[in-house]
Amino acid sequence: MKIFSSKGRLAFIAGAAMVTLGVAAAQVGAFAPTLQLRGEGTYCLAPDAASALKAHGVTLEAIAPATVNGDCVAMSGAGTLAPDLSSGEVPIKGGMRFSSALHRLDITNLHAHVGIGEGSNTADVAQDGGPATNIDFIHWPVSLSNISMTPTSGSITHNPVTLTPGAAQVFTNAFGTSPTAGSEPLFYFDGKAKLSNPFSGLTTP
Repeated sequence: MKIFSSKGRLAFIAGAAMVTLGVAAAQVGAFAPTLQLRGEGTYCLAPDAASALKAHGVTLEAIAPATVNGDCVAMSGAGTLAPDLSSGEVPIKGGMRFSSALHRLDITNLHAHVGIGEGSNTADVAQDGGPATNIDFIHWPVSLSNISMTPTSGSITHNPVTLTPGAAQVFTNAFGTSPTAGSEPLFYFDGKAKLSNPFSGLTTP
């Protein structure tokens, strides 16, 4: 079985960037029921994960409308976030595919769920063109230590992203092994997002 290494960096909108925008909104006093968010990001395979995939002959590709640019797979999406950062939902466009000489694993319908302290992405996973199953796919920490923000935008850099135990098992089922063990990161995420001005519809006295 061949899994050729993909130094792929997957990009899709990630909740951590969305949390950034929520913090910015709080700074300018946004009291809207929900904040409108739009962003993009890049997931880059962690070095150890890339080496593990390469050792088993697995490659990483983008599923349209996600695109590949060198080692990156870029995605975008839009959604909402509560001003107090207690919740958020961001559907993501496109997906990713891990493939070897004998098997492939498609990951689509990515959906970022934003929470305080930790975010996650659910996704539909399908092996070898079979039926898709929605699972809790990846988790990532929410920390102000790596977030930069303005009142209407935010960015996050080098945020570690880990597979859930269920997702690790999906990789094992498809390729005989998981690319990571325990809490080791599968990706590092870099992302940015914009927040719609909650006061844009107000008239000036």
